[in-house]
Amino acid sequence: MSENNTDTSRIKPTYFDIFKKVLNELSWREVNDFEEITKSEHKRVLNLINSTNSEVLSSYIWDFLIEKSEIILEKNQTTILEDFGGKIISVWEGTKKYKYIHPAQFTNDKTGFSDCYSSIGDLIITLPCSLQRKLSIIYVSDMYAQDENGTKTANMQNKNDTSVLPLPYLEPILVYGTLIKVKANPSFAKFGYWRTLYYNAISNLRTSGSKSYEDSPRITFG
Repeated sequence: MSENNTDTSRIKPTYFDIFKKVLNELSWREVNDFEEITKSEHKRVLNLINSTNSEVLSSYIWDFLIEKSEIILEKNQTTILEDFGGKIISVWEGTKKYKYIHPAQFTNDKTGFSDCYSSIGDLIITLPCSLQRKLSIIYVSDMYAQDENGTKTANMQNKNDTSVLPLPYLEPILVYGTLIKVKANPSFAKFGYWRTLYYNAISNLRTSGSKSYEDSPRITFG
């Protein structure tokens, strides 16, 4: 997994924390627990927090979403079914990078291209090898949230879940990104202010990360 230089000493705001801040900005009645939620407007806010989170995280190959997983291919094994929870960036065998070939072309003669792979859904396809191989799969995760135990999930569901967005960008992105979706009206008094804070947070997040894909992820092979 890539390094993350954010301040880990701070506690991330939870799904419920973000929800309460959105309600405060809207001057809507607060609730003390998700179990108290009955209004459709409140449920809509919760859905919009998740859609904002997914929208931002799926819009860019953020370095903090880049993960590494290792798989073993036995002698002459050519396929492996593995759900990585994301899209593959590259496949490595030690320090050797495999060449990607489109699935429709993978049945052709690969003379001179022994170190190659293809993928269809969760299926990874390689050419046969007489030796066991250990492959490192580098991928960008689409698990955009985590529960209070640190288990990754696709979306926030429980009050103590949180986004994988790093501090200090998590709160302004989710709060103000949600607010401009709730109102969705540029003529609303606070809309321009919310939108500016939202885009500033995204811009700062982008500039805080790796400046080149060549140094992201920061993983040593071999």
